[in-house]
Amino acid sequence: MANALRSVVAKPLLFSLHTTELVKHEGANLPLPPRLFLRTAPGQPAAIVALCGTMGNLFSTTSYDGGPFQIVGGETYATRQALGAFFQHQHAGMLPAEGAATLLGVDGSTREVLPEKGRKSFGLAQLYAALEANYIDVHCPQHGPYEGYILVFDDEGKDRRRPINPLATAAWYETYPLEYYAPVDVVAGPVLLMKSALLR
Repeated sequence: MANALRSVVAKPLLFSLHTTELVKHEGANLPLPPRLFLRTAPGQPAAIVALCGTMGNLFSTTSYDGGPFQIVGGETYATRQALGAFFQHQHAGMLPAEGAATLLGVDGSTREVLPEKGRKSFGLAQLYAALEANYIDVHCPQHGPYEGYILVFDDEGKDRRRPINPLATAAWYETYPLEYYAPVDVVAGPVLLMKSALLR
C-alpha cells in the first residue's frame, strides 16, 4: 500500500531571467546576463542557473542571490524564492480558456485574447497586432503537456533582439527537456498559446 502512495516529484521549470534586473543597494538596476534562468519546482528552493553552450549544460551560480529582483516594467521581488513563486503562479494559469488564447508577455504577464467579434478563429491581422510582429511563426508541440496547443510568436523575434519570454521558454523546455534535446533554443517576444483549432 505504501508503494502505491509514493509521491510524485514535479519536474523543475526553467524561467528566463532575461527581462529581470538585479536591484543594487544604491538604487541602480543591473541587467542580468541573458543566459540566466530561475529553476523552480514546488516545495523546493528556487535556484539561479546559467545555461552554457548549445548542448544545454546548466551550472548553478550564487553570484546573483542577493536580490531584490525587478522584472522590467513590472514588480520587484525581494528574493529569488519570491520571484520563483510569481513565475510558478503565472505558469499555473497560462493555459487558455476554451475558444481563447493566452498572451504570454515578456514580463511574465498573462492576458486572455479572444478572436475578433463574429469570428471563431484568429485572423492573421489580429495575430500580427497582438504580437507586434510583421511575420509570425507557429510551433505545434507533438508531445508533452502542450500537445494539441500551438505557440504563435514573432518569426523575427530573435533577429529583432526581442527579450526572451520566461513563460513560453519554460513551456518550451517542458516539451523539449535540455537533457534530451539539442541544440538549445529559446522563445523571444510575446507569445500566444492556444488550441490549434483556433488558427484556420
